[in-house]
Amino acid sequence: MKTILKFYLTTNQARIFTALILTGILSIGSNFTLIKNATAAPGNLMPESTNEFIKENLRTNNLPRRVEAAVLRDASKRSQISIKDLEIVESTPRTWNNGCLGVSQPDEICTQALVPGWKVVVSDGKQKWVYHTNSNGRLLRIASTQSVGNSEVKLPSSVKNAVFQAASRRLNLPISQLNIVHAKHRTWNNGCLNLPHPDEGCTQAIVNGWKVVVGTVDQYVVYHTNASGSALRLNEKDSEIADNEITPVTIPTSELPPALNNNVIFRQISSGGLLERTYETVLLNDGRIIRHEKSDGLDIKPQVWQVSPQQLKEFQKLLEKHKLSELRNLSYPAVEGSADYITYTITTSDGTIQYNDVSQNNLPKNLQTVVKAWNDIRNIAIANQIPDEIKPLPIPVSELPPQLNGNVVFRQISSGGFIGKTYETILLRDGRLMQYRIGDANDSERRVWQVSQRKVREFQQLIKHHRFSELQNLSYPATKGSADYITYTLTSDNTTVRYNDVSQNKLPKNLQAVVKAWNQIRKIIQ
Repeated sequence: MKTILKFYLTTNQARIFTALILTGILSIGSNFTLIKNATAAPGNLMPESTNEFIKENLRTNNLPRRVEAAVLRDASKRSQISIKDLEIVESTPRTWNNGCLGVSQPDEICTQALVPGWKVVVSDGKQKWVYHTNSNGRLLRIASTQSVGNSEVKLPSSVKNAVFQAASRRLNLPISQLNIVHAKHRTWNNGCLNLPHPDEGCTQAIVNGWKVVVGTVDQYVVYHTNASGSALRLNEKDSEIADNEITPVTIPTSELPPALNNNVIFRQISSGGLLERTYETVLLNDGRIIRHEKSDGLDIKPQVWQVSPQQLKEFQKLLEKHKLSELRNLSYPAVEGSADYITYTITTSDGTIQYNDVSQNNLPKNLQTVVKAWNDIRNIAIANQIPDEIKPLPIPVSELPPQLNGNVVFRQISSGGFIGKTYETILLRDGRLMQYRIGDANDSERRVWQVSQRKVREFQQLIKHHRFSELQNLSYPATKGSADYITYTLTSDNTTVRYNDVSQNKLPKNLQAVVKAWNQIRKIIQ
């Protein structure tokens, strides 16, 4: 017995000793990892921001926390299930082939661009919700809803039809665009289905029924029903419906633009913003999109893009389907207190309508559909324009730099050239411009400058105005045979673009404009 006990103690001690050694090795390796990552983080950032930056880097092979949080939050709101009862059971890095993340709605025109992101599956043990997201979770769409085993009770057809019809009227959408997001058996304790109206007397009786969530990727409604669907009520508190309470005003006749020429299908005039520039963009019946900048005394060459005959036909069909004649000559003003917004004046054969960028999500549904389709077809044309045959390639997910901290407006990473050093330059919201060398353990090359808040705001507006986000995660490679060139990686919000100094004059016009504005800010470094 003593021999067995001695053997057990000796073996156990050996195991403990081995575990301590391994723990020490892992601890040292972990410290090295933290030190290595910390050298790439700006020392002037707040400690908590730096810690988040380091932790995010340690999760590069896992689902980012912000994507996880966004998906769980959305699934909880749509299913009316507490986040603590939901679990992410699967997450896979994916690259979607369009701006709709591979999940398009009827009549929706999707930007044709590669979008790195995630496929995420959420479950409550009874159902699974499959999400498609972009890389940071700001964009997400439900791809499908699946039952787990036989645990889900099938929603009766009569209930399904009743909620579809009610939701179609409420959201002003065809039933073909609606989905049952979640349905659960419920027992209501009164004849009002637990949703009494003010001063309403409800029958005190137990009513078997359903709680049903129905909607689209960006809005949904929640209904309480009885067992057959013959009685149902809207749960306004739990529903999420776009607020369309902007009161339009009539555009004065003196401010109406000229009528369209015979060869013009669509026209958009944009004006205002921080830069106070005015552009007129028209879609011709031959598929050309032409944009003019209106500037007194300056002869600025127009930009021209081309859409395919199929895209042109689809856009014309959409205009015919979503008639805007009832909105003719109406203007949807900005909410009170808004500043530096861009006003858009669009004209079709149905008339002229005016709106702005700060409240475009609150426009009537048919107008929102037309505006989105116009933005999509224009973006597709711009993205497909390849000057001098430089074809952009998607940046591999493994090569994407960390996302920006909340107080960083813009970042440039430059690497290569004869010297071979890598520098990172960031513009903070407070106007500080910081440059340091990645790998400089002593941080001896860090330099800090200050630019005005006005310049920061102007630069942010310019990025937005030139639609930098259209180029999300694209790389414009150097021409064949180039050597000793410098590669630049630019990041703003959730968009990263890569290019080089030997072919920067052949980049898309909107990217050239952003690069030029950024270089003007960086002039103070020289």
